[in-house]
Amino acid sequence: MEQVTVSAFSARHAEAVKDLLVELQTFLAGLDPNGVLVLRPEYREGYFRFVSDEIAARGGEIFVAECGGEVVGCIVCKLVQGGGEAAFTTTCPKVGFISDLVVAAPSRGKGIGKKLLSAAESYFRGQACEYVQLEVFAPNAQAAALYRQSGYAVNSLFLSKKI
Repeated sequence: MEQVTVSAFSARHAEAVKDLLVELQTFLAGLDPNGVLVLRPEYREGYFRFVSDEIAARGGEIFVAECGGEVVGCIVCKLVQGGGEAAFTTTCPKVGFISDLVVAAPSRGKGIGKKLLSAAESYFRGQACEYVQLEVFAPNAQAAALYRQSGYAVNSLFLSKKI
């Protein structure tokens, strides 16, 4: 395998990142036994715009992994500043939040996810975050294993029930 490099997102990565986000949403929708997660026609452009707007408003960064000049993975990092409920319930004023991590299917299992996580953690440290948070869709066992191997532990459980 060629050398994998991780760098900050630039406009030239936009289409590849959109493709990766679609790949992730498609994968997650396929895992969902309840059929709640879907890939809507407007997802590709709409979700990318949503993520970009959040990063512009609150801070954050997207990192991309490239191999042989091709984008093979990305991670979306957002800064969450206290306020709201957290102002009353936590001691951590600034948290790094990973909203999306995806490695293209042919490139999985080669350590690219770990490299992207490392870049995100380094970025968050540089932003004076004390903690990194992320969510894992319960049926996504591969992702959960990657996060556990990387030192992440369950902090809370998000449960749902159809009514």
